[in-house]
Amino acid sequence: MNLNHKIFSFVACVLFAVTASAEFVRVDGQWKIKAGTTCDVNPESVIPRVLARLNAASQATDAKKFSTALGILDKLADSQIGKEAEAIALLQRARIHIERGQLEVAEKEDLDEFFKRHANYRGFGEAMELTFDLANRFAAGERPYLGGWFPWFKDSLHALALYEKVVKYAPNGPLADESLIRMARLNHASDRKPEAIDDLTRIISDYPNSKYAAEALETLAHLRSEESLGADWDQATAMESADHWRTLADQFPNDPRAKQAPEQIKMLRDRAARARLNLGKFYWYSRNNPVAAKLMANSCRSISPESEAAKEAEKLLAEIEANPNPPTTIADKLLGAYPRPSNASEAKPTVLNDDLDSLGFRQEPIHPATEPERH
Repeated sequence: MNLNHKIFSFVACVLFAVTASAEFVRVDGQWKIKAGTTCDVNPESVIPRVLARLNAASQATDAKKFSTALGILDKLADSQIGKEAEAIALLQRARIHIERGQLEVAEKEDLDEFFKRHANYRGFGEAMELTFDLANRFAAGERPYLGGWFPWFKDSLHALALYEKVVKYAPNGPLADESLIRMARLNHASDRKPEAIDDLTRIISDYPNSKYAAEALETLAHLRSEESLGADWDQATAMESADHWRTLADQFPNDPRAKQAPEQIKMLRDRAARARLNLGKFYWYSRNNPVAAKLMANSCRSISPESEAAKEAEKLLAEIEANPNPPTTIADKLLGAYPRPSNASEAKPTVLNDDLDSLGFRQEPIHPATEPERH
């Protein structure tokens, strides 16, 4: 067999495997096996019974006879475990349970069972849409009903687990990024800021081209900014917030959210600069440390050269240069000035050489232990 014939045979086998796979379709209200495909129902003599059950369940569902439809679908799913017919039955059951308000049953008994055995089902996207719809219902505060009639407790935060399933099972699907932004909104509204920050960060890192990326950057910038309580506190999150605003302005210049970026960046950088200025003043007025004060003042000017804090930093530097000693306070007059730290050049360590005898240490030659010495 030559190479061309081998290649042709391989392609033919692949195409046959694709076209020969089982596929149930519903045409004009009737379930059929798509032409050109073979069914995975075994034995084949059972195929008419499977199709009859699918049609009967669909007709009962259309007529709102949900109990009848569920009974038929239960029998179909039990007889076709792992087969395409079971996948269809599980999705049909999930739709009915959602319609009846049996939200937990739809999740645990229908969709979770589907995900266990039917990851390769050609209608996998339908399961994602049902899971997403179920999550939206929980998030909106829809009340579940036990048995389809008894009202139960609302649980909007349960939507988070369902949105997470959409991202987990279909990370490249069309609903993944929307699930994350809905998780972030729900966490933010529920005052779960760390979780919201994690969701927003995932959108920016995993879905940079998402239509929700600009919203994620804006919300994340606000949340990071809120973590900084002011100039007297750590400014790492403030600078991170400024970076998010800058990214928003650079990557989405036409987005309405980007218009406020310059003002927000200026405010955040001024806050971070003022934090360094406050440290500089502390070192100068309270710790008698002009070296550290100068470092903090210069750092303030580097962070935001045009800010009011930078102008104050220049005045502080001029004051230090004009007078090597800080103003005397009442505490200084009573207790004495705070001791100024010594410069590193004032206390140089003694360099030791090989002549340790001069320091009182005598070097003894090392002798191997003899046999008597070991005893």
